[in-house]
Amino acid sequence: MFALDIGTRFIVGVISEMNEDSEIIIKDFAVKEHENRAMLDGQIHDVTKVSKGVEKVISKLKEKNNDIKNVAVALAGRFLVTTVGEYEQDISKYKYIDINLVKSLELEAVKKAVENLEIEKNFYCVGYSVLYYELDGEWIKKLEGQKGNAAKVKVIAAFLPKNVVDAMLAVLELNNLEPVHITLEPIAAMNLIVPEDLRTLNIAMIDVGAGTSDIAISKDGTIIGYGMVPMAGDEISEAISKELLVDFKIAEKIKRSLNDNDNNIIKYKDILDFEHEIDKADIIKIIDPIIEEITSRIAEKILELNGKSPIAVMVVGGGAKAPGFIDKLAIKLNLSRNRITLKDIKNIDYVRFEEETMEGSEFVTPVGIAYVAHKNEGNVFAKVMVNNKPINMMLVGGNISVIQALLQAGFTINDLVGKPAPAISYEINGELKFIPGEKGREAPIKINGHAATLNSPIKPGDIIEVGKPKNGEFKKIYLKDIILPYKIYIDKKEFTVYPNIIKNGIEVSIDSELNDGDKIKLKNPTVKSLNLNSSLIRFSINNNSYEIPSGQILLRKDQILHENDEIYDGDILNSKKINIPKISEFIDIKADKYISITLNGNRIELPTEEIIIKDKNNNNIDINSYVYDGMQIKVEKHEKEKKLLDILLHIDFDISKFTKYKIYLNGREIFSFNEKIQNGDDIRMIFE
Repeated sequence: MFALDIGTRFIVGVISEMNEDSEIIIKDFAVKEHENRAMLDGQIHDVTKVSKGVEKVISKLKEKNNDIKNVAVALAGRFLVTTVGEYEQDISKYKYIDINLVKSLELEAVKKAVENLEIEKNFYCVGYSVLYYELDGEWIKKLEGQKGNAAKVKVIAAFLPKNVVDAMLAVLELNNLEPVHITLEPIAAMNLIVPEDLRTLNIAMIDVGAGTSDIAISKDGTIIGYGMVPMAGDEISEAISKELLVDFKIAEKIKRSLNDNDNNIIKYKDILDFEHEIDKADIIKIIDPIIEEITSRIAEKILELNGKSPIAVMVVGGGAKAPGFIDKLAIKLNLSRNRITLKDIKNIDYVRFEEETMEGSEFVTPVGIAYVAHKNEGNVFAKVMVNNKPINMMLVGGNISVIQALLQAGFTINDLVGKPAPAISYEINGELKFIPGEKGREAPIKINGHAATLNSPIKPGDIIEVGKPKNGEFKKIYLKDIILPYKIYIDKKEFTVYPNIIKNGIEVSIDSELNDGDKIKLKNPTVKSLNLNSSLIRFSINNNSYEIPSGQILLRKDQILHENDEIYDGDILNSKKINIPKISEFIDIKADKYISITLNGNRIELPTEEIIIKDKNNNNIDINSYVYDGMQIKVEKHEKEKKLLDILLHIDFDISKFTKYKIYLNGREIFSFNEKIQNGDDIRMIFE
């Protein structure tokens, strides 16, 4: 276990193991003082500088140890908020309660504590202590290994502002460290120096660091409260700095030299480069008011949390080494001096050292961090398995999903979701369009053997299995998939017709495939596109072309539409059937030349021209014939002598009813209808 204590003044790294007797064995440690005040009151103010300090500690430890990746850390109690939560669960379906179930119950209780927070929700839980367990309504010391119907746990959870926690996590990330255990500094120190068997006693633990004085209280077998006073060793150093006119680093050295019993005179140089000598007693007088204030505030906080003075106080941390600190605290708590002790790490029985021995109260907290990490106490991180690989996650603060565990396990989005098929881009009437490819499929996921998704919630001890994702398949796209047909109405019935399509300069059908980069132009469809029962008859008369519709025709507002006329979306049209015309409808049969005669006293005009109609093969055609497609007509007019027979067309009665008749031409009787007649002739016809 690699434990890291990032304090206000020092960074301490500890490599340790825990044996079967729950003894913690310190294998190696490294200490690095911050180069400047990158931390104030236990909070990281300069992430980059603190990160560099951590890097140096890691570098020192790597000289004797393997690659360091996982880390346990703790946070000071600056802006500390605590609240209580409890959770009960039916456990009758379990054969026995295992460690994962206990952890799950504890974290559910912590979630209830989160719900009970009476502050804004931008706080993180940084640790908790179990107040008690119950099994089937009865108090029990430990749940693990037990069997019953209902289990209950009550916890006191500690919360710090989100930015305080995020700064710590940022430092770890910059050093490629993965947090597996995070807790509160007083929780770590309390668990080390006040083990469970001592918690039946009303004991106060005070961790006096450089920036904060963190407090924990035990009573009746549990830890009943945590607190913090935002004053500690830095305030003592600042008092020396102001009085002696020295920088903070010199003030720190002067403060530490107060515990040197070999020399009562301290030499120093102020910021004006003047050298001085001062007696320790004079420095103690300088810091006495500050120690008075700090111990007073600590005593007030203990009385607030405990309601009275505890029976004993254990003090840790370098800030409490200042002369007179323990004595003044005893007075403030109305305790005899032998009821308060400054704990030294080397005097704790179950802490052993493999090589170099650590000495001093300032090492209690870093070793305490390692101790609680080994025992997994008060940890908001819990273990899940991802493809047989253990992953530690912070499972507090809302539901944690599979994807969060997988990302922490090193999976990328490409490992979890298949690549989409290639997209297609095209232009249609100058406008650029995109069709995304088929989405990739998520990797198959199981939690404890049951199908799940990336968003499924997880709990401590879950076993997550992740398969391989599937890439999106490329599917052909056709023009009919992207082009909508026109809707038109003919005689109040709806019809659909597609526009004319020009793809890359070539006219294509609606069933053509769409390819990436295609340029498409759409044109309105024509009447011909409707495939109605109609056609055009094209013919010529004396080389003059004619084009007429036949069968069914369309009209838009009474205007006839031809086959190449455009149709518009939403057009309302009407249809009409038409008959095929005769040749006579296209030929002027009126003659240009006439003769004038008189018949029985009536003047008659007779044409002297004959109209002859022939086809392209020079065959005569009846003028009353119907036209047809491709017909080529030739119309000729020839002069023709007029005979008496021609005037029969002008007689308005049936001559077959008469048996006798006489005909006179210019007074001369004639006996044949073939007799020629000329302009000005006088004809009389007498019938009996």
